[in-house]
Amino acid sequence: RLAYSTATPRYPTSMPTITLDELLAAKTEGNEHYKAQAFPEAIAAYGKAVKRLPDPDDDEPIDPELAKTAAVVLCNRAACHIALQKAVPALADAQLASDFDPANWKTHWRQGMSLMMMSTSIQRAEQASAAFKRTLQCEGVPEKDRANATAAIGHAETRLAQLREGLAMPYMDPSNCSQQ
Repeated sequence: RLAYSTATPRYPTSMPTITLDELLAAKTEGNEHYKAQAFPEAIAAYGKAVKRLPDPDDDEPIDPELAKTAAVVLCNRAACHIALQKAVPALADAQLASDFDPANWKTHWRQGMSLMMMSTSIQRAEQASAAFKRTLQCEGVPEKDRANATAAIGHAETRLAQLREGLAMPYMDPSNCSQQ
């Protein structure tokens, strides 16, 4: 999980929370830019809504429709970041989307994709594999996407095995291992 800075609040406190209608309008605008492959413009359109989302970690209840739509907007913005090869903001958006709607399979899929885009490490490969497995646990995943998630698990597990095999064992000088 990406750590958010505690120096500045994750959500501005002076802005009113977005309404569902405003969120849907921002989603529509962002989707139009996305379809035109104008990814920076789509990110900006989605971003206008994201900065006014409620904090999913607050104790205040969030309207379920707003939460589901927030997850979609964040997933869409993550897709734009992925298209631009920006793995870190894609991962942050996908993780936040999962906070709003953990049942949305695309939140987990985009987390896994983002992690696989990053420089390779055992931890990232493990996290990617786990994200792809969470994708398969969600209801409503189309069969084609189930096959893609299964293949992605295989890629993440292969990367993980290769990384583990490549770990150098520390050199031990046998003369330091005398019996006592």
